[in-house]
Order: sequence, then C-alpha cells, then structure tokens
Amino acid sequence: MTKKILIIGAGELGLSLIQSFTSHPSKPSVSVLLRPGSKTDLSSYPVNIIHGDISGPISEVSPLLKGYDVVISATGFAGGPGSQIGLAKAALEAGVKHYFPWQFGVDYDTIGRGSSQPLFDEQLDVRDLLRSQSKTKWTIVSTGLFTSFLFHPSFGVVNLNPDDKRATVNALGGWSNAVTITSAEDIGRLTSKIVLDDPEDIPQGVVFIAGDTITFEDVYKQIERVGWKVDKKVTTVEELEEKRKADPDDVGPKYGLIWARKVGVSWDFEDTWNAKKGVETESLGKWVDKNLQKP
Repeated sequence: MTKKILIIGAGELGLSLIQSFTSHPSKPSVSVLLRPGSKTDLSSYPVNIIHGDISGPISEVSPLLKGYDVVISATGFAGGPGSQIGLAKAALEAGVKHYFPWQFGVDYDTIGRGSSQPLFDEQLDVRDLLRSQSKTKWTIVSTGLFTSFLFHPSFGVVNLNPDDKRATVNALGGWSNAVTITSAEDIGRLTSKIVLDDPEDIPQGVVFIAGDTITFEDVYKQIERVGWKVDKKVTTVEELEEKRKADPDDVGPKYGLIWARKVGVSWDFEDTWNAKKGVETESLGKWVDKNLQKP
C-alpha cells in the first residue's frame, strides 16, 4: 500500500528529504507543506504542494496534517519559541499515524534542561509530550551537527579565507572534543530508508545516525590535507561563558557552549542505525573532498 508522506518545509533538509523520498523505489505519495506565498520551486519533483502557516493556532494547523501516514517536520528553529511544541500538539490532534518532529540534531535527553541554548528545552517538551501518549507513533532521528554547518562562519569553528589561502579552525572546548556530524543529503537518505525500507516496522523512539564522529583536531587535519594553511585556536568554556554574559542576545556563545561542554553532541559511529545496517555515509574527509575547494 502506498505510503502518504507529508514533509513540512523545503530548506536544506527539506529538499534532501524530498529528493530521497521521491526517488525511493517504493514510490510513496509525497506532499510538501510550504508557507503561504512561498516562492520555492518544486516543479521538478513529483510532489503535491499545500500551503499553510504552522505557527498559527493548533485548530488551524491540525487539519493540514490529517490523513497522512507519516509527517516529517523539516522546519528548523525558524518558527521561533513555541513553534515545535505547537506543531507536535497539532500532529497529535490530527491523529497523525507516525510523526517525525524537528529533532535532527544533538542528544537533547543527555544535554538536559537548562542548557545554554534555551530553545533546547522546548525540544524536551516535545519529547515529553510524545512519550506521554500512545496513539501516535513517533521517531526522532538524532543526527548530530549538519556537516555543512560545521564549516559555516556563524558556527565559529571554521573560517576560510580563499584570498590568502588560509583557514582558521577554532576548537570549542579543546582539540579532543568529539562531534558527530551528518550531511543533509545523508539525513534525507537515511530518514527515507528508516521510513520506507521496512514500512511495517519503522523504528520508534530516538534513532541515532551519523555520517562521521570526529574531533576538532580531525577538522583542521582534513583541511590541511587538501592544501590549506591552518591557523589554530581554542575557545574554552570559560571564555564562551564570559562572551555570553557580556552579550546575552548573541546566539553564537550559546551554541558554542553546547559543543565546548562535550555533552550529548557525539556518539560512537559503530552504534548508529546506519552502521548496524551497513549503509555507507559521507565521512568528514569525503565531505571535504567534495565541497572544500583546494587553494
């Protein structure tokens, strides 16, 4: 029986999910929920487009989610505080059969409440809500950091300067701190396999995947390997705390502290769903070879 899938959002992860689900051999029926007025062009994909505001009242969001076997949120934190718990409540009210919330990231259970990133507490609220009921099945795909974000200047770890062929790599907390990373392409591909390879036995609860688990030392070594000159620095937990106190509105130190404290941000690759299934993923080295232009 054809699975009816709804993907919410078409950003970096949403597009990867759309590509992976529409190319899966089981040929599910895929719909995509976009914001009203969205100019996103999905004409090259065999998908149904619906429009709706997921930040609206639950009574208005819930009807948008009705009738699907699987609903996957790829919205990120763009909706602001309250958006994740609101969407989860709407999914339950809609009677969604299987819900995948936006939790494609770190191990929020291990990090716990009261972390330096306030939005993480809402992720735990979503987990508490889903665990408190039994009508709607749910799966959380823990991915670690998106590989592309590791190289985004706003994250504060890698800064590339092609003009002078130099890179700066900043270790959050220390060079031996471990980080689990997964590319958006792998997240989309693995999620589609989790849902569709054995549709009658979708794993439930928290499922850990990974493209690679590396250290900040591995990051600078991979960048050096392809020919960049690397300037190395370390930002300690204490320095990040000072930055957070000096500017409470700056999200950079709030995120940096999560990785600097090295709690809930990495797991053994061998223990992941994809490793146990023998599904190959993109390592840090492969990502660098494909995406990092040699100077």
